[in-house]
Amino acid sequence: MRAFLRTLDDTHKYPRGSPFSHVPIVHMARLFVVDRLAYQGTPAKFDKLKSDYLAFMCEFDGESVDPLVQAMVSNIPDEVGTIWGHCLSFPGTRRRDQLSAYFERCQLKTTLFLADQPEASVNEILTALLCRRRLGDFIKQIQANPPSPDVLRRDFREMWQSLQNQRPLPGDL
Repeated sequence: MRAFLRTLDDTHKYPRGSPFSHVPIVHMARLFVVDRLAYQGTPAKFDKLKSDYLAFMCEFDGESVDPLVQAMVSNIPDEVGTIWGHCLSFPGTRRRDQLSAYFERCQLKTTLFLADQPEASVNEILTALLCRRRLGDFIKQIQANPPSPDVLRRDFREMWQSLQNQRPLPGDL
């Protein structure tokens, strides 16, 4: 499992950096294997796990795991099957309702959000980053070669209009 997880950032297989960049509602995903617990010495007791565990942490757009499961199975079904196929009681990807129930059973509730803008969707954040980048490039260009006010106004409107229809994908910026 660890070997497979290390392949998930292979830019030849995943040019945008990860299979999760193909899941449009995922802000961040992290997977790792827990095979032992840290022993901190006396007076703590040594705790031993009965098996290895796969930890999956994910920030995504949605209130429940159902939209996440639907989006992952729609966009990266092979990876979902390969990753969670090693886990106990994994129901497979054919029945999404069963897979959503499986994720809900395994879910740990937390109030810690890792996203710096938990109310913004992935699309909103990517669009804002694209606008910021394009505006910065525009400012650099006009500082290097200041145009007349009429040309500046025209060029700014063209840049702004071009941004209205652009939607970057995760991993593109």
